Amino acid sequence: MWNELILDAHSIFRLFIGIVIISAHLTLTKKQSLTQFTSIDFIGNFILGGIIGGIIYNHSVSTFSYVVLLLAAVCMISLFNLLVSRFMPARQIAKGKVMTIINHGHFVFDSLDDASSTFDMITFIEQLRSRGIFSVEDVEFAQYESNGSLTVIKKGDGSLNYLLVSKGQIVQDQLEASGQSKEWLTKELEQQGIKLEDIFFAELEGCEKIYIVMNDMTTHSFAFSHESSQGNTQEKTD
Repeated sequence: MWNELILDAHSIFRLFIGIVIISAHLTLTKKQSLTQFTSIDFIGNFILGGIIGGIIYNHSVSTFSYVVLLLAAVCMISLFNLLVSRFMPARQIAKGKVMTIINHGHFVFDSLDDASSTFDMITFIEQLRSRGIFSVEDVEFAQYESNGSLTVIKKGDGSLNYLLVSKGQIVQDQLEASGQSKEWLTKELEQQGIKLEDIFFAELEGCEKIYIVMNDMTTHSFAFSHESSQGNTQEKTD
């Protein structure tokens, strides 16, 4: 009986350690809600849960080894998230790309063809209705973000801004969604004498100008030359 109580207390202690380590990890990474989680976080949580569930009753594994394994898993999750935040190709793999459904009031058929296996028109319509939009005809712009949320702009409500550069790296999916190209952006920056690696943040504001925040927190804002984009939006008529 006493042996069982000791083993139970040991298991509870291990469970407590696991909860403390995971809570500390979430606090330090400032991820307090599911909307902030990346796919790496979800996978990491399954791994951490598996470690805790598989070891708290396995007394052949020492508590020290258990703690080391948990800390190693937390460090690996943090490392992968760091790579995702610093390198755009890794970010697109981990978080996915944005999917533009409607642009300038027309369905983007190229985007829908690429997402034919994942896009559900019924779900899309339901999401529009939940926002008080009962006709697709009233939509100027609709886009699924990389986190799965839907951004919608009604006709007459203004235009969408696009994040072009983040921490010196081009945000390729946002650039493509804006209808512009990497060559166009590079040319615009060269004309202004701005180096890509010196940019902290660059945003395309509607169809009017580019707003830039540099690494030294100085700002630039300038009108850009329009470059026609072929094939981004197509309207089908009967």
